Amino acid sequence: MSAAAGVSDLVRDAWWASSAPSSFFRALQQQSQPRVGRALLAAVMAVLLALAVLSLAFVRATASDGWLVVWLLASAIGLPYLGMVLLLGGLVMVRPAQLDLRAWEIAAWAWTPAGALGLSLAPAVYFAPVPAVLVGLLAFPFWHVVLVANGVNVFAPRRRLVAISVYLAAVFLVPGLLTAVSYAVMSGMRP
Repeated sequence: MSAAAGVSDLVRDAWWASSAPSSFFRALQQQSQPRVGRALLAAVMAVLLALAVLSLAFVRATASDGWLVVWLLASAIGLPYLGMVLLLGGLVMVRPAQLDLRAWEIAAWAWTPAGALGLSLAPAVYFAPVPAVLVGLLAFPFWHVVLVANGVNVFAPRRRLVAISVYLAAVFLVPGLLTAVSYAVMSGMRP
């Protein structure tokens, strides 16, 4: 298989995961082995695309022209954060959902809506960066959770509520609280 065909298949699967998660995860269930590497690559591609669009929004909102620098900086921050959240997200689903490597596969595929949102909001970001980013930041968590819920529902339907609750707390609540506390501490350190 050529590299172009592999990328094309990966993009197709990312779109399938984002647009029809139930059928996508049922198809994954038919495969004997989890393909975590493929899911991680799709997540990284989607997040890089979303960060490119967020960088465009920042550049447009600030009337700057350093898109590449902003995108590289955002990627240097965003990709390690994605790695931490994927590690944590898969880890907290292993036990409650009684999953193996499929927990990380579900967590990784759940990041593909970031790329779909980034791509669909790119024209709006160019003309109205702040409202477009707000729409994306409000829509993404819901779409992400829908993918996680569909994945857990396919692979561990009886453990769905517990697994999703723990995932939500670990991936959204804990990082959100840490960010708020860090901001409060840093704000208190100003002279």
